[in-house]
Amino acid sequence: MSSLHPKIDWHVLVETVQALPLYPVHKAYVRDKILLNEPGVSPEELVKRLGITRGEALVILWEVRKTGEEVLQILREGCLEKPRFTLAALGGTFSTLHAGHMALLLTAFCKAEKVLIGVSSDSFASKLSKNHPIPAYEERVRGLKRFLDEQRWLGRSQIIPLEDPYGPSVEDPTIEALVVSPATAGRAVEINAKRAERMMRPLEVLVCPLVVAEDGRPISTTRVMAGEISVDGKVRKG
Repeated sequence: MSSLHPKIDWHVLVETVQALPLYPVHKAYVRDKILLNEPGVSPEELVKRLGITRGEALVILWEVRKTGEEVLQILREGCLEKPRFTLAALGGTFSTLHAGHMALLLTAFCKAEKVLIGVSSDSFASKLSKNHPIPAYEERVRGLKRFLDEQRWLGRSQIIPLEDPYGPSVEDPTIEALVVSPATAGRAVEINAKRAERMMRPLEVLVCPLVVAEDGRPISTTRVMAGEISVDGKVRKG
């Protein structure tokens, strides 16, 4: 990003843009209202539609959208920030671990000292109407543990079976944050509503970036299993 302009330092631009009063609003709008329907939206299109500067558009997209290769690069470099939370939670089916899952896990372990990971049980997974075969729970957990061990996160994690979309996040007072993908951010609203009914404080919601393949479309288990793309988003030829 330092090539943005020879006289502009990328880190200075990021700090300047993030200090703008409306930056959080613009970022949330792009993430929640634009990106899921238009994952390949360009900075120039955001400039026209939101009336923002190109610099702000670039920073927003840098925060809310990553390629599979960018996720792998961040994993290689390691997380530099100090965790803000003691315990965060996330959930998923994890049929085939791909760069989208990796971004979800990366966000969690960068932000929290320990992470509670709910994995859909075989019974619950069978009710999710997935467009692909779902391996057995034990197989999915083995793949997840292998990745966690490679990243040296296994000792900071606890894996539990999920029997519903909420798991312990609606009743465990020790959980401080919930990590979700852009596509599942709506579930966080439901979870916090259920916590409010129990007179519990809401969880801080952390939305990981949308991860796209080489063709600009989101990486998904369905696309990986169909042979369209690899787990890191490379388009398979022929």
